Parts: sequence; structure tokens; C-alpha cells
Amino acid sequence: MHAAIAREIKHRNQPFSAPCLLLSGGETTVTIGAQSEGKGGRNSEFLLSFAGNISGIENIYCLAADTDGIDGSETNAGGIVDGKTSERIITAGGNISKLLAKHDAWTALKLADDLLVTGPTGTNVNDFRAILITK
Repeated sequence: MHAAIAREIKHRNQPFSAPCLLLSGGETTVTIGAQSEGKGGRNSEFLLSFAGNISGIENIYCLAADTDGIDGSETNAGGIVDGKTSERIITAGGNISKLLAKHDAWTALKLADDLLVTGPTGTNVNDFRAILITK
């Protein structure tokens, strides 16, 4: 849904006009399928899905992170993706659909060099997402 809103803004200037920043918070839900051997957390999975849905679109950037500095099973807080993230993953030998299916978003973001590593922050307010759409 976040990616769909970003695309609407970018292509149709609805419901807002670019440049704009969309902010949201709260923990997303990940439904674990049969293949669950991957690494990462809910923010990384959100980002990988978002990246796939804005693939090839310029001037959309998304940050998603856990405020405590740890997203799921790894040491990243989350990551930052853009319209070229999918291309970077593929160029590095990854397959976005397969990585999403096995809940291995950390590996995908690592391949793209899009992980955000802050270290533990000592606070746990909520998950945070910021989506920047420029002209």
C-alpha cells in the first residue's frame, strides 16, 4: 500500500504533489510461509517488497527501521531503498521473489548495500517509515 501511494504521488500528483514526505509508524505484520529459513525482520521485509513495487521509478526513497536499532534476527535497524534497489539485488546475483518467499530480506538488502546499521539505541518507541518522493 505504501508503494502504491508513492507511485500515485509520483505519476499523478495524488493524493499529494511531489516533493513530499510520507511518514508512518507502527509494527507491520509478516505472515511466515512454508519457507522461513531467511534472515531479517519486518522492516527489511517491508523494504524488499516496497523496492520491488517501485523498481525502475526514479526519485522515490524509503527508509524503514526499528527505533531500538535491531530489526528481527540481524544487527541492522532496517534499511533505505530506492527505485534502483531491485537492479542492485539482481546485479549482485539475487532473486527478489525467491528472497521474499523465504523471508530473506536481510540478504537482499545486503546484496544491494541498502542496510541501515545504527547499533542498539537504548530505546524502543516503535517502527518508523519515511518515504520521500521528489520531482
